[in-house]
Amino acid sequence: MNLWVEIRKYKHCYLWIAPFFILFAVFSLYPTIYGFKISLTDYNGFDAAKFVGFENYSSVFSDPLFWQSLLNTFVLWLLIVPLRTVFALILASILNSSRIIGRRLYSSIVLLPYVTAIVVVAGVFRMLFATESGTVNVILNNWFGIGSIGWLDTTQLSKISIAIMNIWRMTGYFSLIMLAGMQKISVSVNEAAEMDGAGPMQKFIRITIPLMVHEIFFAVLISTIWVFQNVADVMVLTGGGPLNSSTTLVYYIYRNAYEFFKMGYASALSYILFGILIALSWFSVKGYYRKWEE
Repeated sequence: MNLWVEIRKYKHCYLWIAPFFILFAVFSLYPTIYGFKISLTDYNGFDAAKFVGFENYSSVFSDPLFWQSLLNTFVLWLLIVPLRTVFALILASILNSSRIIGRRLYSSIVLLPYVTAIVVVAGVFRMLFATESGTVNVILNNWFGIGSIGWLDTTQLSKISIAIMNIWRMTGYFSLIMLAGMQKISVSVNEAAEMDGAGPMQKFIRITIPLMVHEIFFAVLISTIWVFQNVADVMVLTGGGPLNSSTTLVYYIYRNAYEFFKMGYASALSYILFGILIALSWFSVKGYYRKWEE
């Protein structure tokens, strides 16, 4: 009873926030519930859905392509997230240097790869990594005498090629996050370290990085989620090939839904991916705060 009294008392406040909840219910909550319902059916997007219970979920764990795509995703995470975080820190340190003239201009320039359409970026990298006449192979052949390398055509290098493109495209964005963290560090802290004889590298390792734990954790967590959700890089650069060597879990979901028309199975894969991301995020945040409290 008291709850309804409070609602009536502050009904004007609830009216102000009502549009958010209406849009959330229509475009997020309802699709989420409907997607789970679809995951319990055999549905091709055209004919009537046939209820099959949890058969789609049980089929996932016996699907070799699911395990391969999940492994590919983890490998891409290992190739991308650590290197991109280090490069973002280095780039942020350069942008934060007082010796750099026009830092605001450079801060805008480093965002250009991030805001450029992925189709354009992938087209450029396909020309760079082409086996026969790609720029990278031409340079390696003319300067070092190395024969043509199948960057996009071999199972060993397809994921590396995707990782290189993703790191180039996204490092600028994360460097600005790191730059914001560096700029919040008091100048007096660095001045005191200089008075104690600390050099640039010592200040960076012993002062800058420890004081940027929050920003680094945020960048790693968001990077992890984005890598697991990324479908565009794979789709436009390698198409998941060769031999599914670069097929990620999200791209496998896409193929099941829009190439094989297995909507129910794709929905089940989506909810398994959702569970993986929830678990990774929960353990990461829990471990982070536990360590921070200590």
